[in-house]
Amino acid sequence: MLSLSKIQTIALFTMRDILKSKILLNVFLIGLALMLLTYIAAEFTYGVPERVALDIGLGMLTISSLGIALFMGATLISKEIDSRTVYMIISRPVSRSSFILGKVVGLLAVLVINILLLSTMTLIATSLLGGKIDELVWWAIGFILIESLLLLLVVLFFSLISNTILSIIMSLVLLFLGHAIQDTQSLSFVQERPLLGTLLKIYHLFLPGFYKLNLKDYILYDQSLPFSYLSGSLIYGMAYSFFLIFIIITIFEKKNLD
Repeated sequence: MLSLSKIQTIALFTMRDILKSKILLNVFLIGLALMLLTYIAAEFTYGVPERVALDIGLGMLTISSLGIALFMGATLISKEIDSRTVYMIISRPVSRSSFILGKVVGLLAVLVINILLLSTMTLIATSLLGGKIDELVWWAIGFILIESLLLLLVVLFFSLISNTILSIIMSLVLLFLGHAIQDTQSLSFVQERPLLGTLLKIYHLFLPGFYKLNLKDYILYDQSLPFSYLSGSLIYGMAYSFFLIFIIITIFEKKNLD
């Protein structure tokens, strides 16, 4: 049975434990690199330095957030099992579902901090170079958070059914395929092979389409997107995340921890 107070306690402990690994120091160093690259862009890029700064900023924001989700998520539960800490927690008693949700919320809080810090630096740098911060930029930042959450849940799912290395590899494969699936389906090579096209449609139906959450190209090339697309992608990302949380809780409830 879920307990909000226990979820909050586990989330705070998880967040503090992750922050002790000096991950914020890495974020700070990434921020400094971002500011340095922005300065270089202003000096050597003529015409659109603000666009280059925004491109670099969103790129580094995405890489850092997905990196934290991937590598921290892969060991989020397994390290607790290996150190036997999980036995002490769930014997207090704390339900397994509360434990899982607390761990996810704790790591999600770290992702939020990372995104707040780097997105603030990105927006300041872009503004200083005369760039315009339109509504689509805010949507892109929000979608980076949702994409990171989705990847976190994917790697957490794999970590419950395999080892750490395999969970990272399989998650990276799904991330790559999830970004490439739309362009792959439009290739003439695929369209000329109905069986391959059908397999890709089945994949697209069940496995995460990360491309729906990538707005960087639209921002950089001043392409507008209808609200229906943005809201649909938001609903898709959140619905898929809730689905994965349900699957993860179900697996962890039945998992033999001995």
